[in-house]
Amino acid sequence: MFGVIKVYESVVANQPSAIAEIKSGITGYCLDDHRNSQVSEAVVDSWKCNGTAAQTWLAKNNLIKHGSNYCLGVQNNGSNQGDKIILDPCNGNDSQEWVSAINGYENPVSALCLAVPSGQTGVQLELASCNYLTSQNEAWAPSTWGEHNTSGASTGCTGSEGQLVACYAAKQWIIWQSGTVTHNSMLNNYSDGNGYEEWCADFISYVYREAGYQFTGGERSGWDEYLANNIQYMGFTYHSVAGYTPQAGDVAYFDYSGGHVEIVAVGGSKPIFIYGDSGTTDPTTNNGEMAENTLTSKAGEGQLEYYLSPN
Repeated sequence: MFGVIKVYESVVANQPSAIAEIKSGITGYCLDDHRNSQVSEAVVDSWKCNGTAAQTWLAKNNLIKHGSNYCLGVQNNGSNQGDKIILDPCNGNDSQEWVSAINGYENPVSALCLAVPSGQTGVQLELASCNYLTSQNEAWAPSTWGEHNTSGASTGCTGSEGQLVACYAAKQWIIWQSGTVTHNSMLNNYSDGNGYEEWCADFISYVYREAGYQFTGGERSGWDEYLANNIQYMGFTYHSVAGYTPQAGDVAYFDYSGGHVEIVAVGGSKPIFIYGDSGTTDPTTNNGEMAENTLTSKAGEGQLEYYLSPN
């Protein structure tokens, strides 16, 4: 799954929980509930910013709400490029989840982004590839951030140890997507220059070290992909999946072939994970991509086994 770098609400301190407008990358245009029609499957478009109720939104807990009962969603719960954006009663469906990307909004399950089709204002918005977040078609920014906020790349991380870890993971994602550092260089940092390998555990090791966590031995002695199971013996608290609500910064262990680990970027009943995904090839490195999703199992591959919290 293609992963786009995120600045998550719960890990970047200056992201607001409530906003008045969401501005399009097309100058002078805003996210708009057409004619303020607060009904099921109402058309959502981009329209000239006018400060009316049709352009008043609340972005919180991975939802973009309009009024008290309606959420930004995708028609027929779709997850394909070109599927239409609508307003619908908030119901917790995956199609209503949005995380803030470096310059836009992504649905984390489909890994597709909110877009103005072909830059045509006044027409229904749709899902599109997240390859164009720096273009006006996919750029969105809450007005209280200012235009095209990217402050997550430089903002200092604060909070508990887990929150620090989640914040540093999000910052790495911002750098990965922005292209300011080559992917080859980043992978070399994560893997201690080990070249090609399945680097999910290397990435976690690197992020924890950046956040100040004092583990022993470094990647090659305990955090490397081939020794992912050993993470549970390095000073973490084990939590079975049943009855535990994951927290930002937790390590999620999956029983995929050889073991697989991910960082919990946003905790709660439906966590969002950041991880190294060697199953999808990065064209510039011929190694894996960075990725994110809310999936706790994948058909034919395995499922989430347990969480590990930093002490």
